[in-house]
Amino acid sequence: MKKNLSVAMIVLLALAWYITLSTWLGNEKKYNDMVAEAQRLEEKGLYLDAIAQYEEAKKIKGESLFLDDAIAEDYLALEEYKAYRNKLNEIINHYGPVEEVVVKLYEFTSEQLSQDSVIDLVSGLYEKYPDSKIVQDYYDGVKGIYVERTCAYERIHDFTGDYAVYEQNGKKGLIGLDGKVVVEAVYDEIAYNGKDKDAISVKDGEKCFFINQKGNKTRMPEDGAYTEIGALSQSRAVAEKGGKYGYLDKNFKEKTEFIYDGATPLYEGTGAVMQGDKWALIDRKGELVTDFVFDDVAGNSKGICSVNKMIAVKQGEDYFFVNEKGERLSEKTYEEIKAFETDDLCAVRMGGKWGYIDKEENLKIACSYEEAKAFTNGYGAVRVNGIWGYIDRNNYMAIQPVFDDAGFMTQNGTAPVCHGSTWTLLQLKIMD
Repeated sequence: MKKNLSVAMIVLLALAWYITLSTWLGNEKKYNDMVAEAQRLEEKGLYLDAIAQYEEAKKIKGESLFLDDAIAEDYLALEEYKAYRNKLNEIINHYGPVEEVVVKLYEFTSEQLSQDSVIDLVSGLYEKYPDSKIVQDYYDGVKGIYVERTCAYERIHDFTGDYAVYEQNGKKGLIGLDGKVVVEAVYDEIAYNGKDKDAISVKDGEKCFFINQKGNKTRMPEDGAYTEIGALSQSRAVAEKGGKYGYLDKNFKEKTEFIYDGATPLYEGTGAVMQGDKWALIDRKGELVTDFVFDDVAGNSKGICSVNKMIAVKQGEDYFFVNEKGERLSEKTYEEIKAFETDDLCAVRMGGKWGYIDKEENLKIACSYEEAKAFTNGYGAVRVNGIWGYIDRNNYMAIQPVFDDAGFMTQNGTAPVCHGSTWTLLQLKIMD
């Protein structure tokens, strides 16, 4: 009895296998016939009918990159461009960034649509698939696309917050990120800390005082002896009186003696002051942290020397980094250092050429440039053959060297650039 049952089960399993195989072979033949018919219809130019055949084939085969791609190509042949783009996008969304499909979509968008459409496509793909090589290659190709604003000035300094100092007819004022004037260029000096728009420091003739962004006077020291007052930083401003420098608070109260030959703004609780030709570090209380032992202390575009608690100093022929206590951070030395602007890469010179290091002093970009400026927001300005351009953190020349000078990149992709004797603003169309 058990033997007969086993034989019966074997027969049933064999029959089930035969039916399954027969069904599969039948479906496979049906599928192949449908694909062949679709291809025959394509040869006759009957693309709508071919699409219908491919759709029927999908019901048998299920999702298929081959079938979806064939359908997309038939839409292209029909000049149904919207349907073609939608189908390619559908394929990418379902199967990921298949290289040949990404190439088709990119080339079609480049040939048929606007540059802005290409940027939107590539930036969208990069957001979803940043690890795809083909997507990364296309992204590298578009991220440096920019326009230049119509503004033109004698000089534009680097942005601090939303404003940059500009110069026109020998006077200084402020412009916004769009290049439009915020404060007319009517002052001999102007300084803004990027935050307090009611404490913009200006010098007008012999008078130094604070204004707001509307140009209205907000505060003025009772003592008119100050010949220079800088922007507030940590509620302190560098000021000059009688040819010597010291620090004021926001109410113009003197916080140090005016005994120094130079001074930097305070930041991270640290600044630097000079006596004679030597520099020392000073804290927010106005107390010296070190003796006057440094031949130079590097300041960034705001004059600040301490960023990331790293201060670039020079002794003898060498530059190196110290902390806020004046203690060396490493044994590494450099021919020159340009102070950090942010926590991005810092420019250093070794072997007569400029490159970049990170906060741990790891060399991230080899020293190969004539000159370089610190990285800000993913871009560093570099000089090649006397002309400035911008590289990214991978040392890719994202913006080709075409400028006579170039400033720091802002968070929204704006940077001051120079052609000859005229400065304007570069505006990236895409920003990381």
